[in-house]
Amino acid sequence: MTLVPGTDRIDSERLLLRRITRDDYDFFARLHAMPEVVRYIMDGQPRSAEESRVWVERVAMYQRVNLGLLAVVRKSDGRLIGRCGLSELVVDANAAPGTIPRGWFQRAQAPAGTQLLDTPDLGYTFDPASWGHGYATEAARCVFDYARANLGWRRIVSVIHPDNVRSLRVAERSGLRRDGQVDIMDQVMEQYVWPQGGTPIWRPRDAGA
Repeated sequence: MTLVPGTDRIDSERLLLRRITRDDYDFFARLHAMPEVVRYIMDGQPRSAEESRVWVERVAMYQRVNLGLLAVVRKSDGRLIGRCGLSELVVDANAAPGTIPRGWFQRAQAPAGTQLLDTPDLGYTFDPASWGHGYATEAARCVFDYARANLGWRRIVSVIHPDNVRSLRVAERSGLRRDGQVDIMDQVMEQYVWPQGGTPIWRPRDAGA
């Protein structure tokens, strides 16, 4: 996710969010190998270390599409605990009324000629050791506030597997509004829209701070 010039991270009360680097490969390789973590992500299968490396390199291309995921670090001990940010999500803009529209996490995956609506997806994944402390809610709100204020996205959604109870709770605590469903890779997902009101909780820091 693009950070404004002069800023190398964004801060909330307990967390700092920064660009993912190659030094983070080992952490994400371990995270993506955990069945309980990836159960509701894409095909639900653990990734190999090489697959995780390729994924990190792809999502680290922040400047390309003004999207991307950020590493989430706990301030109290400097520990990397997860990731949070915006992913590319496009949805069929001409779905027939009363039907569930199809969506794709990469524009190139959509059938040629499909009129697409850009609706970036705000997602988050955390180390199970950090679950239960509200970090996902805090990080997600931080990213949303920052993106709305600085990146020009008018509509941001969170697409959540219907059985992913933890993510649904994060959505509810963040004040999201359910906005129908979307079919991604033949899996019907719940779609939530991020609210437009509220007080920002992110605090930018200059690169030299």
